[in-house]
Amino acid sequence: MGWSWFKRKKYEMLVKHKKVKLGVAFGGGGARGIAYIGVLKAFEELGVKIDYISGTSIGSIAGAVIAFGKDSAFLADAVKTIKMKEIRNSKLIWKPSKAQNIENILLKFFGKDIMFSELQIPFKAVCTDIKSGKEVHIDAGSVAKAVSGSCAVPGVFTPVEYGDMNLVDGMLTNNVPADVVRNMGANIIFAIDLHESRGAGTESTKLFPVLSSSLGVLLQTNVDAKLKFADLVITPNLERFKATKLEEIDAMIDEGYKSVMDRKEEIIKILSKKPKKRKL
Repeated sequence: MGWSWFKRKKYEMLVKHKKVKLGVAFGGGGARGIAYIGVLKAFEELGVKIDYISGTSIGSIAGAVIAFGKDSAFLADAVKTIKMKEIRNSKLIWKPSKAQNIENILLKFFGKDIMFSELQIPFKAVCTDIKSGKEVHIDAGSVAKAVSGSCAVPGVFTPVEYGDMNLVDGMLTNNVPADVVRNMGANIIFAIDLHESRGAGTESTKLFPVLSSSLGVLLQTNVDAKLKFADLVITPNLERFKATKLEEIDAMIDEGYKSVMDRKEEIIKILSKKPKKRKL
């Protein structure tokens, strides 16, 4: 037992107040979601215990694996075994990759096809039902299949049939689902936003930058509305990383870790006090 053990036990005594029910909302952001490994590592060191989890897109992958009970060391090793071609094997918009590819990655992480009832922490995967155009929260059935639906970016992956729904990426309706964990019963909410500058716009008048920035503006409006439910918004500095590349894994993990540890005292202060009652 070294100093790090005693330091962790010290934080565990401070974090958290017995009446705190902590919900963590993991937002979308493609490969930048690797930073969640660093976020989890920092939470582990601080003794932060999560009671409820919601996740959108890559955030649903992180949320599901954490809810299953895997730690940051497992995730750091596991993500380094993944090749982008295992996830996306078509770059043609008229021939999307199969969302089954994402499901297969989750099955490898879990070791089997687990059900939501087998998770250690209550978790909801946020998706969009493209049939109705409505936001849906999946918390029953196959975790891997639900998560693949939450990650199924239209035009990049095929929709996922789930009951009578056709699921696509939850980013269309709720990219940082802080409200979802609030409704699950959490009274303190931490939201992790991987793309703080999505609504910044562009000086370019070319087609792709204009379309990309337009989507960012629309998404940011939605995100702003959801972040109002959060007591703390954590935003790792990930602008230099590409959302479509599995590169600089260790650097992204470091940024996730730093984003939490830089606000360590604030986190301890929030979690060590009795939560105030808030209206939904």
